[in-house]
Amino acid sequence: MVTPDTQPAASVDPEGSQDDGQQLGHLHESARSIALLGDEERLRYMRADRWIGYPAAVAALSRLETMLAWPAKQRMPNLLLIGPTNNGKSMIIERFRRTHPPVSHEDREEIPVLVVQVPSEPDVGRFYTAVLAAHGAPRRNYRAAELEQVVLGLMRPPGCGRW
Repeated sequence: MVTPDTQPAASVDPEGSQDDGQQLGHLHESARSIALLGDEERLRYMRADRWIGYPAAVAALSRLETMLAWPAKQRMPNLLLIGPTNNGKSMIIERFRRTHPPVSHEDREEIPVLVVQVPSEPDVGRFYTAVLAAHGAPRRNYRAAELEQVVLGLMRPPGCGRW
């Protein structure tokens, strides 16, 4: 794996001659180091997710940061990300989640950003079940009436008796 501290070894072309990067001089230095990787490492690198900070994505992240810092109130702001398939919506959410990882406390786990994949045929019960699964809660068959209360109790901030 290439990191800023390491450089890949020189590669060997099919004729057996060594390529120390001289034939790749037209490439940017960061691309050159990837081009010199072995086939499997290069493919793994190319297939990995990449963050592309295009203006709309950066704006969405900024809005999410603002919303996360919003003081609690009766009607919190929200954001709906819509766009064509493969346009980066999931990557924006994943980057935001990774920026705000869970924090372990002595008495609880704090999850500042909880990501839930909405079921293809959503209903309230399936949504609450997905929230419980994202929390890592044990699976159990709850009645519909108690499912909402379990989820709300799990998400309630410590010391807050009611929302």
